[in-house]
Amino acid sequence: MVVKLARDEALLMSMTEIAELADVKRPVVSTWRRRYPGFPQPVTEERGQQLFDAARIVDWLVETGRAGRSEIEGDLRVHTLARLGARLPSSTLIPALTALICLRHLSGDEPLDDETPGLMARLREQADEIDPDDELLASEIRGLRASWLPAAVDELVEAAWSTQGAFERIMQVRDRLGAADMSSGRLDPVLESLVAGLADARARADREGEVRLVDPYAGVSDLLAAVAGTLRDDQVLHVTACCADPLAARLTRRRLAVRDVPEVEYEVRTDPDGCLDEATIVVTQLPYRPAEERSAALSLNALNDLLLPLSRGAAAIVVAPADTTAALDPTGDAGVLRGELLTSGSVKAVIRLPGGLAPYRPGYEVALWVLTADYAVGERGMVLLADVSDRTLTSGLVDALVTDVLAWRDEQFDPDAHPRVHTVATPVSALVASPRPLIPRYLPSQDDLRWDVPERVARTLELERVLWEARPDASRLNSDLSAVPMPRPPRTATIAELAGRGRRKELSLRKGTRLPAGLVRSASSAVNATNSYPVFGPAEVLGESEPGSRRVDRIEFEMSCPGARHSKPGDVIITTTPRPSATVDHDGHSVVEFPARILRIEEEGGKHFTPRVLAALLDRAGRADGAIRPAQRLQELALPLLSPSELKRLDRLLADLDDRRNRARREIAALDELRRIAATGLAEGTLTLADPIG
Repeated sequence: MVVKLARDEALLMSMTEIAELADVKRPVVSTWRRRYPGFPQPVTEERGQQLFDAARIVDWLVETGRAGRSEIEGDLRVHTLARLGARLPSSTLIPALTALICLRHLSGDEPLDDETPGLMARLREQADEIDPDDELLASEIRGLRASWLPAAVDELVEAAWSTQGAFERIMQVRDRLGAADMSSGRLDPVLESLVAGLADARARADREGEVRLVDPYAGVSDLLAAVAGTLRDDQVLHVTACCADPLAARLTRRRLAVRDVPEVEYEVRTDPDGCLDEATIVVTQLPYRPAEERSAALSLNALNDLLLPLSRGAAAIVVAPADTTAALDPTGDAGVLRGELLTSGSVKAVIRLPGGLAPYRPGYEVALWVLTADYAVGERGMVLLADVSDRTLTSGLVDALVTDVLAWRDEQFDPDAHPRVHTVATPVSALVASPRPLIPRYLPSQDDLRWDVPERVARTLELERVLWEARPDASRLNSDLSAVPMPRPPRTATIAELAGRGRRKELSLRKGTRLPAGLVRSASSAVNATNSYPVFGPAEVLGESEPGSRRVDRIEFEMSCPGARHSKPGDVIITTTPRPSATVDHDGHSVVEFPARILRIEEEGGKHFTPRVLAALLDRAGRADGAIRPAQRLQELALPLLSPSELKRLDRLLADLDDRRNRARREIAALDELRRIAATGLAEGTLTLADPIG
């Protein structure tokens, strides 16, 4: 199939569309423009976006061996929608495009434009006949004045191979077409695939003969489309979408119509009352609220409202604000609500997700709740927790999470048959009784006891041997680490609990100072060490910069940052950006640079922590089964409260290790400098290697 490029003008495409056509990342196209003089120049610019002649782009890709003409020319129209956004406002363009695609679909998929006079009148008549009650597309077709649009839609459908493919392509690029109102609530496609995978609609359809799919906050039905796309053509699907916006409701009807869901099998309504009564699968995203109006109590109450009407066996996959997983006072409104949800047995899994999955609201973080009205499924008294907030949500991670959760929800679940990768089964009682966040806490499994713990002890002995062989003249290091016969994790407390405002506060958390540009200088510059403060920021914490190598003049600092405090000897400096790390400022009197923060051990905290122990525990805090890394919020990190004897012995071991590391670091620095002096001196002819004396 070869698509005509256009009837009256050249096709134009943006750099993003060029990248999609060539199947490369967007920055690659910028590199091509800089590196290759023959790359086609833009032919116009619309709304600040450079547009290129699509035919010349195709020729260049083919001539440079980056694509085969037969592979990309047929799909060209799918990647040339940028110009449409410049010719019509999005409020007209998206409804018109989707209405025309739907009209073609319901008219037997025959081309809209037959190149004969009277086209627009025929389309209006056709629309009135297909949609006599004007619930779908009649108004959009009647209001259409762009006579060139039907031909563009025909080419788009042919390029996308189907009306459904063309419709979904429009929905994929709706933000590029200027439809910000339709895009503000959209989720990253990989999160949509996670929701669809957890819904497991195909298996339910095989098991029950049909799926009754509902979204009470459907928007433009992205989640419904993602789940529907997992079903086979022979499986029965009933869809109910609740769209508060009448325009979104019409768009949703068109989107479902082109999926060949018979009208009797889908319902789109503006009022959600009663829509969940017969649902077997609910997928939804709780409506967005600005931070000043959002609260964990409101979100948890909305989760409860979704759960109550569900019939036995129904499941709900809900995208909720991340604050539903935060540390909550168990006696507060939100804590009580969450406790009731957890103890009801309806919560099967909670997944804390990375940021950026709501692209139009990058600061809005979300979590995924898996709920069911069948309280007998899975292990009683347990909930599956996962925290992947520190990593990118890839397709591989999605598959692993789906496998873990679906195995857990299976009535025939056997914990020994499926080793979980990213999730931890956690007792509900441990979550309800304390203000802990809903993130996993490490509990050793039987496999850990059987293999991992003895392996760690063996590795410890091997490392001690390596250190002794490297320095046989030094005292031998004995860590005295050994396996615990009956492992039992120590009591823990979060930093928020330890740094509370009560009398017995054990830790205090202090912000770093935002230093003005130009205030920090290197120690090798004209800054006098006696009249300056050392700077301790993320670079020093992460070991990328030697402590004391950056300094600020005392007078300039006091004038620029009045009231800013210095660190004290023994303060722990911690950063979570660009990655979590902690170290001890042994000398103190440093300026701690934001975003690094000071964690200070107060008098009561000395029972559980020393600076070295606290820094070591912070470096591994929050890690859970499946290499789950520290929680995103510093206050939610859980620290073990060691016994006085363990604290004393661990501090002694860490001090010994630090001393050996410092000596090794000085030795490496001396060796590196000696190497440079020797190589430079012999290369310049200023030094030579004399014969050894004697």
